[in-house]
Amino acid sequence: MSKVPDQEPKRKWLLLGIPVCIAMGLLQFDRALGGNSRSWMYVLEWPFFGLFLFYMYWKLAQPHEPYDDSHDPKREVD
Repeated sequence: MSKVPDQEPKRKWLLLGIPVCIAMGLLQFDRALGGNSRSWMYVLEWPFFGLFLFYMYWKLAQPHEPYDDSHDPKREVD
């Protein structure tokens, strides 16, 4: 159960998107209160994107077994 060494810095970039999603959600909330009815959908959408980014950050942090393909049938290339 080893982690790929260069995976950690790439995974941390996902966390930068969460404050962006929160800020965009607040911006759309302000626009929705101002009378833009389409913005109400974005008020719900941006926090969902932030939750998805957190889920991907968590998912990439989980250790995984290396894939063993020794039991797979051999394929011939024509």
